[in-house]
Parts: sequence; structure tokens; C-alpha cells
Amino acid sequence: MSTALCVGVSAFLPAAVVPWILAAMLNLAGLVWLGVAFTTAGPPFKRGRFTAWDGALLSFAVSFGVQAAARLGLLGA
Repeated sequence: MSTALCVGVSAFLPAAVVPWILAAMLNLAGLVWLGVAFTTAGPPFKRGRFTAWDGALLSFAVSFGVQAAARLGLLGA
């Protein structure tokens, strides 16, 4: 849901800055997920459901993917 919010907000920006703003917002979402994971102090492994640790990891991974695609020129911006 945080990723969808980041994509929705960045859709209203000029095309030239969308990849960088999207990557920055996903990075911030990852930091928020990481803060939630630290404060709830749940175990990061061996759970049968999605945890805050997983949310942080996925946000950081998608942010890295957007940055890499932008640097390679794959996003057309």
C-alpha cells in the first residue's frame, strides 16, 4: 500500500523527475517500515505472514530498482 501511495503521488510530477522522486519516496517508505519493525521488535524470520521487516526490504529493493532503471535510461526520462 505504501508503494501504491508513492506511485500515485509521483504520477502528478513532471516526467523528468518522476524516477528520482519515486525512488526517494520509496526510500523514505522503507525507513518508515524499518522504524515500525524496530519499534514492534518482532522477529524478522520464520513467520508465516508479511512483517514490517519484509515491507522495509521490499521498499528498499524497489527504490534501488527504480534508481538503476533511471540511470540505465530504461524509463525514458
